Amino acid sequence: MKVHELVARFAKAADSADAMNAARAELDALRGDVEAIEKALGYISGVGGNARQVFYRAPNLTLLKVCFPSGRRTPPHDHGTWAQILLLSGEEKNTLYRNEGGQLRKASEVTLTRGTVLPMRAETVHVAECLGGVPAIGLHVYGGDILDLPRRMWNPETLEAHALDWTLYEQFAQTASRAASAPAA
Repeated sequence: MKVHELVARFAKAADSADAMNAARAELDALRGDVEAIEKALGYISGVGGNARQVFYRAPNLTLLKVCFPSGRRTPPHDHGTWAQILLLSGEEKNTLYRNEGGQLRKASEVTLTRGTVLPMRAETVHVAECLGGVPAIGLHVYGGDILDLPRRMWNPETLEAHALDWTLYEQFAQTASRAASAPAA
């Protein structure tokens, strides 16, 4: 598998009438070929923030290889669009929240392992954290330009909402990573 083949598959899905479900179908079809995806994306480190993780970016689609180091936890955040994650290696726990009138309410927890797909609607807020001693590496598919969409993040201690700001996000991520768990909300 080559990177341009992945891009072509998801670009076609993004152009469909039901892009989120079309992207999910592509991820489901790729679940048995995780090793080939890992090999194709091997040139991307997957660390250093979204801008360094992107390998395709368009107004209706962004593809990233994301690597969460062991012990890393994000602050609660949204993506400003639907998202799908195919976990390639490691183990990643996602705590999902509903935004109810500005207040976050914990909805569920999902633990991803190799070959697991997690779909998230645009309104979903989540915390991702790497479990275990090896990085959690995933193929992330977004239904828009993730670097340009208006997004939100929440202070993991107070759950106060903020517009996404990468400097503040990193401070929140460090705070979240030191906490015993994701916010209970």
